[in-house]
Amino acid sequence: MKNTIIFMLIITVLSCKAQSIIVPIGSGQHFEKTSNYYKKDVNNEFEKFTGEWTYQNSTTEITFKLKKEEHYQTSSDSNYMDLLVGEYQYIESGIEKINTLSEFNNSSISGYQHKISGRVFVHQLPQNCIDNSNIQEIKIELSIRNPTNRFIEGRIILRYINDNGIEKLEACISDYTTLSDNADDKFDIPDGYYVFTKQ
Repeated sequence: MKNTIIFMLIITVLSCKAQSIIVPIGSGQHFEKTSNYYKKDVNNEFEKFTGEWTYQNSTTEITFKLKKEEHYQTSSDSNYMDLLVGEYQYIESGIEKINTLSEFNNSSISGYQHKISGRVFVHQLPQNCIDNSNIQEIKIELSIRNPTNRFIEGRIILRYINDNGIEKLEACISDYTTLSDNADDKFDIPDGYYVFTKQ
C-alpha cells in the first residue's frame, strides 16, 4: 500500500510538471521558448477563417484553402502553438501559375511546411491596404510561399466579414521576398486588395 501511495504521488508530480502553460495568441504576454508553453487560439479566432475561399475577376482567379492546426511544435524543445495553415491556387488569364491545393490534406505536411501559414493577430493594416475595419477587430497575418522557390514569398493580412449571411475575407496581399539573390524575384500574386467569398 505504501508503494502504491508513493507511486501515485510521483505520477501526480510528473503530470503537473508536464502540463502546458497557456499563452493566448495576441495577448502580448512574454513566454519562454520551451515545450511547457502553448501559444493557443483560446477564443477560436482562427475558426472563422477556415474553409475554401475564392477571388475572381475577369482575368484572375485565386483559391485559398485554410484550416486550423492545433498544438504544433517546430522542434522537440520549442513551445507549442496553434496555426492557421493552408494551400492555394493562382490562375491568371486562364493559365494556372500555381496550384498546391493537393497538399492541403497531405498528412506528411504540417505547420510551416504548408505554403500558407501563420498566427499573428494584427489590428491595423499597412497604408497600402484598404482598411474597412475598426481597430478592435482581429485580422490574421500569414506568410505565403512560392512552391518552387523557397526564397520567394508574400504576406497576407485577412479580415473576416459576414455580409448579410455571405462570408467573405478581405485580403491584403503583398510581396515579401527579401532573401532571394535575384532582384527580379517577386511573389507571383500581384500586390493588392482582394475580396474572397467562402465556397
